Amino acid sequence: MFKISVQVFLLLMIFNVIRAQDVNFSQFNTVAPYYNPAFTSTFTGNFRVSSIHRNQWIGLQERPISSFGVLGDIKFDLGFQDFKNDYFGAAVYFITDRAKIFDWNNNEISILLSYHKLLEKSSANYLSVGIGFGITQRSINYDNIYFEDQFDGITNYSGTSSELLPANIYSKPEIKFGLQHNTALNSKLRIQSGVALHYLFKPNLSLYNNFEDKDYTGSKTILANHKITGILNLIYNVNSYTDIYPRLLITNQGQHFMINTGLSFRRSFYTLNQTAFHSGVSTRLVKNLNSIVPADLGLQVGFEIKNFIIGLHYDFGIKDAIQYKSPTHSMEISFTLISNYDYEGYICPSF
Repeated sequence: MFKISVQVFLLLMIFNVIRAQDVNFSQFNTVAPYYNPAFTSTFTGNFRVSSIHRNQWIGLQERPISSFGVLGDIKFDLGFQDFKNDYFGAAVYFITDRAKIFDWNNNEISILLSYHKLLEKSSANYLSVGIGFGITQRSINYDNIYFEDQFDGITNYSGTSSELLPANIYSKPEIKFGLQHNTALNSKLRIQSGVALHYLFKPNLSLYNNFEDKDYTGSKTILANHKITGILNLIYNVNSYTDIYPRLLITNQGQHFMINTGLSFRRSFYTLNQTAFHSGVSTRLVKNLNSIVPADLGLQVGFEIKNFIIGLHYDFGIKDAIQYKSPTHSMEISFTLISNYDYEGYICPSF
């Protein structure tokens, strides 16, 4: 009963409605602690190093949006008899996102800490809590932005602007908090769910925050919206060589709402599971003015060699194809290295 109540509690929190949209990856499980610090060190191994790169909206603009992330996390056994099988996790990640046409850069570096409490040994039933402390840096290049007063009256924006422009770079602290529950429902099915709250203290993200000019009369405050992120992963063991991974990511931040869901298939070879092939499909749904509509259709493949995994993901822009008569394309590649598989309880859905 406790297993079910925790899962329901976490999933209900996901749907509670809580201003700019953050970086998102289709292979979100590759950098799951970025979305929820309670997912730090929830993998079958002692330490993990992951990296992911995404080019988004290829075809819509000459220089697509580019996102990159690298993450490393590690487990620490408590070593006390009374807390046997409980453990701590620690991680650090760096995420960068660039809209090249404006040289708009969003960089984030964070340290994550998690604690994993064993509730029931027979089903490897864990309840986890995590917290993240980070710095977010944002910048923009004014050289690529033109204002109305720069127009020369003929064809060029060659004049000097009288716009009052603040410093084009700032940094703000970021704190996030997360919960996670992971348990086996039976001998074949394991479920992992979690919910996280980002921008705990709603930092002021305005470039004009510290701008001092007597002629400026505009607003100096743009508070970051709270963001709630929910993740649900399942692993169904068909047989000794075959696993199925349904997955779901839901995120809500201000006016932005997104659902990323998919189904992956893993086929291993050899009795020691030394190599495996991954494949799957996914879809991304987003909220527009009146409804939730499909944005992308994704296809993925992956290759696993011992404890090294490479994943490739392609997104076809359904929404852009309908709205602009020209589809967009997004490509992702990820790499994950997991050391010393321990086969004790936790799942590691890679895509």
